[in-house]
Amino acid sequence: MLPRRPCRAGRQPVAIEAALARVVDGKTLKAAGSLKVNGGAAGALVIEGLEKIHPEVAGLTERIFVIRQQFLVPWIPGPYQLSINYQVAPLLGGSRPAIQMKPGEKQFWRVANATNQDFLPLQVMVNNQPQPLQVIALDGYPLTQIRTQDTILLPPAGRAEFIVQAPPVGSNAFLFTQDYSTGPTGNPDLQQSLAAIQVVDGAKSSHVLKASEQSAPARLKFADLAAQVPTAERKLFFSEEFAGTNGPIQFYITVDGQKQKVFEGNEKPVIVTKVGAVEDWTIENRALETHAFHIHQIHFQMLEVDGKPVANQDMRDTIEVPFWEGKGPFHSVKVRMDFRDPATAGTFLFHCHILLHEDLGMMHKILVQP
Repeated sequence: MLPRRPCRAGRQPVAIEAALARVVDGKTLKAAGSLKVNGGAAGALVIEGLEKIHPEVAGLTERIFVIRQQFLVPWIPGPYQLSINYQVAPLLGGSRPAIQMKPGEKQFWRVANATNQDFLPLQVMVNNQPQPLQVIALDGYPLTQIRTQDTILLPPAGRAEFIVQAPPVGSNAFLFTQDYSTGPTGNPDLQQSLAAIQVVDGAKSSHVLKASEQSAPARLKFADLAAQVPTAERKLFFSEEFAGTNGPIQFYITVDGQKQKVFEGNEKPVIVTKVGAVEDWTIENRALETHAFHIHQIHFQMLEVDGKPVANQDMRDTIEVPFWEGKGPFHSVKVRMDFRDPATAGTFLFHCHILLHEDLGMMHKILVQP
């Protein structure tokens, strides 16, 4: 699985953040992680053993793909290109990175979105048709039941693990990302081919997942979360502040009822709870661009989108919250947070995982008391 941040077993590839500054309208703004991650300071940490939960992956060739983003002009958040495992996937023209498969072969792919801002609706395209993908896990957490879908949306920091079957020899096949609208003030996420899929008899195998020894099924953390009664409910919201024609330069995530403020490293936690708590959070987006909510240390269970129950109550640690259209209700997600594990005690962060937004204030602390 593709875990992100603190490296306890079962946790989250790591965005490594370093401090730098930029000036907008004469104001110096902190921008911690975005350029460093764009330059390659992010990777995948794999916790093995998924075949014990979903034996369908045992014996399959395993491939790990980290999709990164680099700006063509480092100090201007404009033109950029994507790369996959450090090989550039040009938006127009040029040769593509290649993924080799044997005819009819099934492979187990682990994909991490290590871009700083791109939302990636991933597909495997064969002769211009999206192919069925068997989704095994999201954000490093196994699905309760394997399901088949032809598009997997990965927000920044999102991870997906799925089984891909090779097409016939001679097929025109690609790993592809579709267009994704991030709203009036968001960045354009354009469709493009990330890698060509080459079907050849002599394809080399990568690491092959071994079948695990017979043992009792592993008990998954958070497995009974849906049956728990929440001990508290909270509402949070994303918002932005504009500076004339320069667009949004200040970003906020706010607990409803508290004063809107920019994150400071020495601030007190804006949420205080205790080990044993189970909380339902509604996260609303009042901005004209899509944001990616992320929390450290735990996974949360998806409950609702825009007030309607979701069919797949997956465990995630990063989820997209669509942009507000400028009128009508704000879009929202409702999730269930599990603080029952004593190892959760401590102070950690929640934030938007578009890194420039995080860098410019869209982040806060939560304290889980023993």
